[in-house]
Amino acid sequence: MADDPPGPSAIYDSFVAGKREGYVRWAYVKLGSMEDAREVVNEVFFKIFLRWDDALASASADAFGFKILKDAIVDVLRKRDRSPCALVGLEFEPSVKPLLGIPDEEIERISTRMEIHQAIADLPARQQVCVTLHYLLGVSTEEIAGFTGMQPSTVRSHLAAARSSLASAFAVNPPTPAEKGP
Repeated sequence: MADDPPGPSAIYDSFVAGKREGYVRWAYVKLGSMEDAREVVNEVFFKIFLRWDDALASASADAFGFKILKDAIVDVLRKRDRSPCALVGLEFEPSVKPLLGIPDEEIERISTRMEIHQAIADLPARQQVCVTLHYLLGVSTEEIAGFTGMQPSTVRSHLAAARSSLASAFAVNPPTPAEKGP
């Protein structure tokens, strides 16, 4: 009948369609390769498919899927004897010019990026997830909530705590509520 609720297969298909792009972006950030990211995400969706009844029975299918994704990325990195990409950058002292012809401004930008990514890597895991998704990948707080299974208010709390920690790391005063805007 047309009024029947969608079956588990249709719900799974909708889940995959809604999560694929975000999962690939997250895997790409952690693995540093689009090919690896797509491969891992395909494997993740297969694992989720095999455990779809468990996902539906869990408190949040979103959180269930995101956990499988994070575990799969760790497994790939462990098999390859690599650590997660921290996007820290090149391994050299930023004040030393490794190649002639690189403008000083470029060296300074690399140094700043390295400091920012190291500060993000020093945050607690959930804050890292929220900051990476929101500020580095441009994902809205509502999308992060849907992606990770957290409540939107929890995402906002993690982002606020992370902003405060990052401001402290860079000796910057965090904005007051009036300065934050809407």
